[in-house]
Amino acid sequence: MRLIFFKNPGLKSPQRIVITGPESSGKSTLAKALGDKFNLPVVEEYAVEYLSEQGSDYSFEDILEIARGQRERELQAISRSKGRVVCDTSMLVLHIWSEVRFKKTDPLILKWLDELRNDLFLLCKPDIPWEPGPYRENPHDREDLYSLYLDWLRNQKYWFSIIEGDRDTRFENASTLIEPLLSQSKES
Repeated sequence: MRLIFFKNPGLKSPQRIVITGPESSGKSTLAKALGDKFNLPVVEEYAVEYLSEQGSDYSFEDILEIARGQRERELQAISRSKGRVVCDTSMLVLHIWSEVRFKKTDPLILKWLDELRNDLFLLCKPDIPWEPGPYRENPHDREDLYSLYLDWLRNQKYWFSIIEGDRDTRFENASTLIEPLLSQSKES
C-alpha cells in the first residue's frame, strides 16, 4: 500500500472521504464498497445524472452547473449524516475535466476545491482495464490524466493516498487507511 499524506496539523478526521482519479479507475466501485463497509452515505457522481438529462454535448458552463449540483448533494449528505460521507467524485475531477476539455476552470470550482483541503482524497490509479460508459471520453490517456491528479494533490499539499491494484486490494488498502480515522473520530 502506497500512502502519501499531506495533513493539516489540527485535522482529526476528514468529513469527506473523496474518491478521485481519471475515468474508469474504479471510483464508483470503491466508493460503494467503502460506504457499505463503514455504513457511510455515498454521494454519487452528479455528472452522470446531469448529462443523462442534458445530453452529452456539454459546454464550459455546464461543468459549473455539475459542480453546483455535486457540492449541494455533498453538503446535504453531510448535514443528514451529521458526520462523514464518501464522495464518488470531487471538485478535483471537475477541475481536471474542465482544464482538459476547455483549457480553463471556473474560479468557483477552484474555491470549492480549496474547501476540501481538510478532507481525505483516495486517488485511484488507472491500473485496471478501461470499461466503456455513456459519458466516458478518454480511454487512451488515463495515465496522463492520472498524472494531472497526482501533480495537483502533491503540489497543493492535499491529504491523499494512492489506491492501486485489483478490486480486492484497493478495497482492503482503503479500508485499512480509513478505519483508524473513523475510530479516532468516535473517541474524540
